[in-house]
Amino acid sequence: MTDHTAVIDPVEASPHQGRSAGREPSPLPLVTSLYVTQYLGVGFVYVGLTAMLRQQGVSLESLAAVSLAGVMWALKPLWAPLVDRYGHTSAGHYRTWLLVMQPLLALTGLALVTVREPERHLGLLGAVIAVYTFVSATQDIAADGLTARAVDDRTRPLANGVANAAQWLGNVLGGGVIVLVHAHLGWIPAMLTLTALSLMPLPMLLRHRERGADAPAPRLGQAYAQLGGVFRQPGGMRWGLVVMPLFLAGTTSAYGLLTPMLTDAGWSLTRLGWVMGFFLVAPAALASLAVGPCVHRYGARACLLVTGLVDALAIVALLPTATGHAPLVPTLVALAVYVAAMAASSTVVYSENMARARSASAATDFTTLAAVAMLASYLLGAALLAAAGSLGYPAVLGVCAVLALVGTAAAATRVRAGAGA
Repeated sequence: MTDHTAVIDPVEASPHQGRSAGREPSPLPLVTSLYVTQYLGVGFVYVGLTAMLRQQGVSLESLAAVSLAGVMWALKPLWAPLVDRYGHTSAGHYRTWLLVMQPLLALTGLALVTVREPERHLGLLGAVIAVYTFVSATQDIAADGLTARAVDDRTRPLANGVANAAQWLGNVLGGGVIVLVHAHLGWIPAMLTLTALSLMPLPMLLRHRERGADAPAPRLGQAYAQLGGVFRQPGGMRWGLVVMPLFLAGTTSAYGLLTPMLTDAGWSLTRLGWVMGFFLVAPAALASLAVGPCVHRYGARACLLVTGLVDALAIVALLPTATGHAPLVPTLVALAVYVAAMAASSTVVYSENMARARSASAATDFTTLAAVAMLASYLLGAALLAAAGSLGYPAVLGVCAVLALVGTAAAATRVRAGAGA
């Protein structure tokens, strides 16, 4: 594993940035804000907007087509080397990218204001979402690189827990707060709220001092030639192309069905906003934070096995919801257990991914591994959502439970006992 704290870049540590040579502040508040804002739009698009469109009679097949705009996230490795190679200024490297991407994220979110009747303009809506996703994906590359440089072997599990919890917070805030604003004030105030929240990390970014790389970044041609280098490390091919995508695709497969299922079961936008936007943040965030110490104590394989099995059982517990029977308390319990298991699983996986990222190409390596998982999850999620339109929710949810078990079995048999994969 790489020690990202070993070298401080002399330019980035220069006095003109206004920092003393004393103890550096924790990067975790900045990491939290970056990942929260990154997932605000994702939560709104894939939870809140899905509920709004479904209530307006948009078919599951059309919802699946709109959701495919998220595949842009899986294409991040195509421009991740550009982020690794360029952008180094006196303000830092990944920090420079973030100082540009964060305002752009707010502006592209603001562009959604122009789509006032989204159910009648699905093509335009999909195009705007694709642009938003591109900017969000680029911000994610830079945030991953900044985080990978800021942590070491000791702090990496906690940092990944914080980042994953922050992603969930952003996801549920986007799928909750923005939905509630829309329900009470309308489309334009909701989009303005999304825009304002996207600017939250800027004050901390302006004060942050970025650490330098342990090794110089490769030339651009070399970076693209070595784009798959993370898979050529010991165990990299097995982990990155088989175990990880199979496990994450299985454990997250049911998530895209939750909002349309609950909508069709008669839940109002207000209830969906409160549940998906406020209630679920607690189990997801707590599970993300708690699993880091568990990895240290029990090892990655044990944690993947437990979280995967709990995930599959929670999917089975959601079967009554798939039939249109969604009483509040039992449904809340099943949802809480499912998102907690899913969040914990993701934290373990991404901690291993970050450990495999090489310092000189931290953003590219981490992004490449994440992109493989995202491609599998987005394509599978869209296919399952479309299939639910013809096969029904119960049959598709049963498939999700089987996929979660298959992914868990792969992780349990292919990941070594202990901390690594």
